[in-house]
Amino acid sequence: MRGLITAMLGVFFIAGAACRSGQAERNVTVVADGVVPPEESLGVDDVFDVRVFGEESLSGSYRVSDDGTVDYPFAGRLSVVGKSSGDVQKMITERLADGYLKDPQVSVMVKEWNSRKVSVLGQVQKPGAVVYYPSMTIVDAIASAGGFTGIAAPNKVTLRREVAGKVNSTVYPVADISEGKRANVTLLPGDVLVVEERVF
Repeated sequence: MRGLITAMLGVFFIAGAACRSGQAERNVTVVADGVVPPEESLGVDDVFDVRVFGEESLSGSYRVSDDGTVDYPFAGRLSVVGKSSGDVQKMITERLADGYLKDPQVSVMVKEWNSRKVSVLGQVQKPGAVVYYPSMTIVDAIASAGGFTGIAAPNKVTLRREVAGKVNSTVYPVADISEGKRANVTLLPGDVLVVEERVF
């Protein structure tokens, strides 16, 4: 029972810290100098919303299929993998303007980045892959994995990131980050977090 209570406290601790992380944007930093977040290009299984002003029947959510396409009304099958939301918006606008709508007003916004993952391993409640989203932090990722277990070492979380074919490993004090004592850390797709076990 005591172990269960400790584990539950770990979940609440991380979840609450994840909420607070958005209030302290000035403390969020990108790991590794010179590393730039990837372009927001679509991949298989990503979901995006399309809104066409004044045309409810043409507005909705679309999931990228295994072959990298979506079927859109009056535009046919569109190949969207590797394209940004702006590219897809332009493509749909051009197709609708070609004999269907006059001056269509189209907006496209990505809803789910399912093609991008961050792995969270070790002493978390739900180890495995979590869905990445832009500006995701190390605290966010651990919260998405259910928080720390009762035997986790929250100040010994290793971030492994591949840069130019080389894997770099850095240890971060997530407990201190959650308490605002250290700057938060922004993740990138493909990052791997390993939460160490506490030494008793």
